[in-house]
Amino acid sequence: MDLGAGDGRFVLAHAREHPDRFVLGVDASADAMRASSHRAARPRTALPNARFVVSALEALPAEFDGQFDLVTVHFPWGSLWNAATGRDAQTAGRMTALLRPGGELRLLLSHADRDGTSPVDPEQVIATHAGNGLAVAEVRPAGLEDAAAAHSSWGKRLLQTHDGSRAAWLIRLTRPAANPTGDR
Repeated sequence: MDLGAGDGRFVLAHAREHPDRFVLGVDASADAMRASSHRAARPRTALPNARFVVSALEALPAEFDGQFDLVTVHFPWGSLWNAATGRDAQTAGRMTALLRPGGELRLLLSHADRDGTSPVDPEQVIATHAGNGLAVAEVRPAGLEDAAAAHSSWGKRLLQTHDGSRAAWLIRLTRPAANPTGDR
């Protein structure tokens, strides 16, 4: 699942690269995803494993809980920014609920003073998501190659500033796998 899917490019690319996986793009704006949704449904370019849902994270149905091996959030803003960065622990918990045991939450977060938000604090991100049961898999500064891997033209534009005013982070968190034996 790609939360804040924007133009849907990541969803299409991921569905193409992994035809054995169901890939869902979620964004509150139908307009943003319209072209990718049509492209996924066109006979010539059909991707039967790609779908798009217009919804805010907070409004996703409980039936989605525990259904995803990977939840991605690339360069969010608004309420999704607050959840991803740990500023809204309740909505961050909603992200965690979407993951299957053993699943991964992958965040690409970027900030510059002109954005009107406080800087990304990786420790706060980790602490909030750890409070929701996730463990750290990787934390590092992100670069253009990460934006390219996310198929994010928006992210590439953001990270092309050469004045050092924009910081970016890749944070990968995992939900512990279920204990099949029941031992503790």
